[in-house]
Amino acid sequence: MKKVRLKSLGFALVLAAVGLCSFLGGMLATQSAGTMPAAAVHTSSMDWARSVGYLKDSTDPKAEIPQAEFMKMVMEVYGEKQGGLRVPTGAENHWASEYYALAQAKGVIDCSCEIKPDFPLTLKEAAKFVMLGINRKGNQQVVSWEQIESWAKPAGDAEQNITYEQAASLIRKMDDVYIEKEWKVEGI
Repeated sequence: MKKVRLKSLGFALVLAAVGLCSFLGGMLATQSAGTMPAAAVHTSSMDWARSVGYLKDSTDPKAEIPQAEFMKMVMEVYGEKQGGLRVPTGAENHWASEYYALAQAKGVIDCSCEIKPDFPLTLKEAAKFVMLGINRKGNQQVVSWEQIESWAKPAGDAEQNITYEQAASLIRKMDDVYIEKEWKVEGI
């Protein structure tokens, strides 16, 4: 009787050890494969923008974002480089001039855009940059202006200036579309 119990206990210990090793091995494989834990997947857009380097940790989510900072984020998601481009009037000698030049060359800035790097932009203007950034990259109508305006969280009036929080929501969604479409982003 004691031999049967000892064998059963030994068998149970072996099963427990195998189960523990499988569990730990799965966790290690998940981490080494670069997948994020479930808690990290559901971060806010502001946290996401900070984690990918689009915004500084000290950025106030409720502050209005200047056009140049938003344009930089759009073009970094767009992900192409090209030197020697003509800088549009209004962005000359500005730290973001290369982003404006690339945006103009790629059609992310159209003729109706008013270049005002240090001034806040409206949700309508921001949505247009994102829409053109997505549709030009795909060479087709992928999203509409109205769809993009709905991505801003919290939602706002199209004529109001957008906050960093709303900008982060728009850029994160733009990035999601690029991932979904499997468009290559080489970085700026």
